[in-house]
Amino acid sequence: MNAKVPGHHTVLRQPGQGAGGRRLPVMAAAGSVDPVATPSPALEVLRATFAQELADLHQQSHAAGLALARTEFAKQAATELAQQQQAWLKKEAALREALESQRLQLVEMASQLEKQGSQMIASMTPAVGRLALAVVVRLLGQHAPGRSLVADMARQAIEEYQLQAPLRIRIAALDYATLQACMQDDPLLTLFQPDAAATPGSCLIDHGIGQLDAGLDTQLAAIKALLAPDKRGDANVAGV
Repeated sequence: MNAKVPGHHTVLRQPGQGAGGRRLPVMAAAGSVDPVATPSPALEVLRATFAQELADLHQQSHAAGLALARTEFAKQAATELAQQQQAWLKKEAALREALESQRLQLVEMASQLEKQGSQMIASMTPAVGRLALAVVVRLLGQHAPGRSLVADMARQAIEEYQLQAPLRIRIAALDYATLQACMQDDPLLTLFQPDAAATPGSCLIDHGIGQLDAGLDTQLAAIKALLAPDKRGDANVAGV
């Protein structure tokens, strides 16, 4: 063997690359383009081995996302529905309150109208009665001169009350003289008798079971009591 002389440069050479040896990575020169990287066989093997598990995980995550979305949508919809229901309930309560207020106003108005109507009727009744009584008195004053008012009242009383014989009609002497002048051919004339105590316009009918007063003053008093009752007396009755 030859001994190495100190101070001389020694050149090291790499041994030849074997068939199964690994080559160290070489830095690319400036401006060169890297070739397209190919997937690692180990990664492909992992993907192929756990493909079903990955698919299950994807499906589970998708289903979980959908369930969460449904839950959130249901919560939001329930919240909005509750708010709408609350708003409708408030509107309904306000409408009911307004309707009840209007109903109470109508009831009060109807009550006031009824009171006013009663007051008007109560205030008008005496006036209407006095007017009706005045009309009756005026009509009696315009009785046909060819007929006797006392005779007509007696005839009407006999027919209305169906008085039976024996009948006797007592009237004033002045009225009896009038009857004799205008009822000479009337059979009713035989029932009349002059009464010295009777006043003009009076008419007392004696019948089989009692006596009936059909005089003019009695008829007017009954009409007045029916149409125009007045506690202050007769001074306020027109035509009397």
